[in-house]
Amino acid sequence: MPESAESRTGAEGDGPFLDRLDRAFDRSFARWRQHVGPIGLLFSGGVDSSLLAWELRANPDLRLVTVAVRDGADLESARSAAAEMGIRWGPSEVDEEDIQRTARRLAEEFGPMPPTSRDVLVAFSLALDRSPEAPVVCGQGADELFLGYAHFRGLGAEDAERRAQRDLASLRDVDWPRAQRAAKSLGREVSAPYLATEFARAALSVPVERRLPAEEPKRLFRTWAIRRGLPPAIARRPKRALQFGSGVARVLRRKRARTVRATPE
Repeated sequence: MPESAESRTGAEGDGPFLDRLDRAFDRSFARWRQHVGPIGLLFSGGVDSSLLAWELRANPDLRLVTVAVRDGADLESARSAAAEMGIRWGPSEVDEEDIQRTARRLAEEFGPMPPTSRDVLVAFSLALDRSPEAPVVCGQGADELFLGYAHFRGLGAEDAERRAQRDLASLRDVDWPRAQRAAKSLGREVSAPYLATEFARAALSVPVERRLPAEEPKRLFRTWAIRRGLPPAIARRPKRALQFGSGVARVLRRKRARTVRATPE
C-alpha cells in the first residue's frame, strides 16, 4: 500500500519540529559521516539503530553488531532490516555460559544493580565485546527523548513530562556513564549520537504533547526517520527492548528463579 501524504511528511504541524531535528542531527552527526575506517554499530533492527545504520550506509567499513541467543528475536529483526537497507550483516550468537560469565564480571565491577539495569548492561557488554576494535555507536537515548517506553502509554502531558525527565536523568547520570565505563574496560570507545548535546536539546524543545505515544510508540521519531529516508517497513516495525530481543533477560530470569528455588527458607 502506498504511503499516505501524512505518513511521508508527518502529522499536521510536525514540520517545524522535524526541520529542527534535521538541522541538529546533521550538525552533531557530521563527525560520523566523515569518519574514515571501521565503525561498529550496535544493531537490533529497530528504528533507533536502523536510522543510524541508514545514515552510515555509505561507509564500506561499517559493521553491524547484533548479539542474541540462538532464538532471540533480534537476530531475525536485524537480518531483515539489514537486507532491506542493503548493508552487510552477520549475527553473533551467545549462550547461557556467555551471559552468566558477563553478568558475574559486571557484578564484581559495579556491585548490585536493579534487575532491568543489570540485564541491559549485560546485553550491551556482550555486544561491545563482539564489536570491532574501532569507534562504536549505539542508539541509546531515543526512547528517553521520544517517550518510547511502555510506561508512557496513557499518561497525560504533565505526568509524561515528569517521567521523561526522570528517565533521561537516570540515563545521563547513572546508566550511560556505567555503560561507558563497561566499554572502557573492554577497550572500546562508545558514543550515543542521540545523546549529543545539540540533538538532545532539539528533541527536548518539541512539546511533550508531540512526543507522546499515540497510535504507536515514538510516533514523531518514526516519522522523522522516514523523512530521512529510512524504509517505512523498518521505521514502523514494533521492537522489543535490547534485553528482551537479545534473549539475555530470559536467561538471567531463569537463573534468578533457580537461585530463589535453591535458597533454603
